[in-house]
Amino acid sequence: MSSAVNEFHAQPSDIDQSVSSPERLSTGILELDEILDGGLIARRDYLVRGGPGLGKTTLGLHFLCAGHEGERALFIGFQESEAELRANAASVGIDTSNVNILSLAESDAFFTEAQAYDVFAASDVEQAPMVNQLVEAIDRIRPTRVFVDSLTQLRFVSADLGQFRKQVASFLRFLDGRGATVLFTSESTREVPDDDLQFIADGVIALAQGPSSSELRVTKFRGSGFQRGAHPFRVDDSGFHVYRRTLPPPQRVVETAAVQLRSGNAELDGMLEGGVEAGTVTLVTGPTGIGKSTLAGLFAVASARAGRPAAVYQFEEEMNGWLARLRTLGVDADSPVREGMLSLEQVEPLRYLAAEFTNNVSRRVREEGLELVVIDSVAGFELALGGEEDVKQPLHAFIKTLSRLGVTVILVNENHAAVGNLQVSEREISYVADNVIYLAYVQSGDALAKIIGIMKKRLSGFDTRQRAFEIGPGGIRINGLASELGISVGIGNTPSRRN
Repeated sequence: MSSAVNEFHAQPSDIDQSVSSPERLSTGILELDEILDGGLIARRDYLVRGGPGLGKTTLGLHFLCAGHEGERALFIGFQESEAELRANAASVGIDTSNVNILSLAESDAFFTEAQAYDVFAASDVEQAPMVNQLVEAIDRIRPTRVFVDSLTQLRFVSADLGQFRKQVASFLRFLDGRGATVLFTSESTREVPDDDLQFIADGVIALAQGPSSSELRVTKFRGSGFQRGAHPFRVDDSGFHVYRRTLPPPQRVVETAAVQLRSGNAELDGMLEGGVEAGTVTLVTGPTGIGKSTLAGLFAVASARAGRPAAVYQFEEEMNGWLARLRTLGVDADSPVREGMLSLEQVEPLRYLAAEFTNNVSRRVREEGLELVVIDSVAGFELALGGEEDVKQPLHAFIKTLSRLGVTVILVNENHAAVGNLQVSEREISYVADNVIYLAYVQSGDALAKIIGIMKKRLSGFDTRQRAFEIGPGGIRINGLASELGISVGIGNTPSRRN
C-alpha cells in the first residue's frame, strides 16, 4: 500500500457509531428524502452517478447546504475553482456562504510552465501533495457533510486500478471515522466504468435521461428501505427538483362512501339517486361542444357551496372563458372562488412533468383539505405528461391516490363518436371510473339533439333511462325521456342497475 494511502489510516476513528437507531441526514431535497425513507444514514458514503449536465453537482450542493446550525460542510472539487463553484451555485439559487470549498483543480501553471514528468509517474509526484491538502482541510474543518466532485479524478493520480480502489476505500473510511457523511460523484464511460465505486458505496443514486424527462433511481441503499423505480426530476434556476413516483396508499385512508356529492341539478342528482359518492371517480364523457366541462363545473361549484373545498384543473380551455360561460348560464362560480372554497388553475401543455403535477395536487389535498378535484380533460392531462407514451399508468396511480384519500374525482373525457353512436373513451380508461356519465348527439329531424345517461355506478342504483337535455340559463336543463321524444343513442347492451 502506498504511503499516500497509509496517510488516510494515520488516525483512528473518534466517533462512536454504536447507535441503536441510525441517524438520518436530509439531502436538502424533500422528495428525495421521502424516496430514501427519511434521508441518508449518517456517517456513510453515497455515490451520485450519471452523465454530464444532469445535475450531480447541484444535488451535492443541496446536501451540503441542508445542515443544521453547527454542522460544517466541505466541498472537495477537482475541476472548478472556488469562485466558479460559488458562482454556479448562486445561479441556481443555492447560498454556499456557509460551505467550505477545497478546490484541487489544476491551475494554468501546468500549461504555461509545461509541467511534465519525464522520470517519475504522475501518481508519484501529484498524489502525496493532494493527500496532504485533503487531510489538512478535513482535520481543520471537521466537516459532518462532505461532497466530493468527483472521485473519478483520483484514477488519474493512481498507479493502477488496484491502487485506485484502495485509495478510495481508505479515503472514505478516513472521512467516516471523523464523523462525516459523504456524497461523491463519478464520471462513468464505456472505457472507464464506475462499477468499483458502486460496490464501495453504501448507496447509489443514479441520474439518467429518460425517453421524455430526466429520471432518478436509487439502485442501492444499505440498511434501509427505499422507493424503487424511476422518479422524474428537473434542474432549473431554483435548483434540483425530484418528483416522487405516485404510489396509491395500499388501502383507503378515509372512509366517505356514506356521503354523496350533488351536482345542484335536481334531475341529474335524481338519475344518480342522490349524487356521486364521496371518494369515487366519475368519468364524464362525450363529443366536443356538448357540455362536459359545464357538467363537471356544476359538481365543483355545488361542492364548494356545500363547504367542501374543490379545485378545477383546466388543461384545454382558457379559465376566463370557462368562468364567463358559467356566468352566462347563471351559474355563480365567482363567489366560491372569492371565498377560497373553489380554486381554479389553467395548466399549460408541457408545463409540468406528470409526477410533478400529480404530486402538487396530492400535496394540496393533504395541506388544504381539497375534497373534490376536476381534471378537464384527460386529453389535456396526457399533453401535460410532456410526451410520455402511456397515460394510463400515471393517471391510474393519481386518481387511486386521491380516491383513497377520500377525494372525489371528476374526469372529463372527449370521445370522437359519430352522431347516434356511443364510445366511452378511445383511451380505454373507463375501468378506473366508479361512475360513468355519458353525453351524446342524436339526430332529431333536421337538428341535433343531446342525450344524457348513466352507464355505470358502483355504489348505488341509478336510472338507466336516457334523457334529452339542453344547456341554457341555470346550466343543464334535463327534459323528458329520450324514448318519449323518439330519439335514442345506441350503447350496446343495457347496463344493469348495479355494477
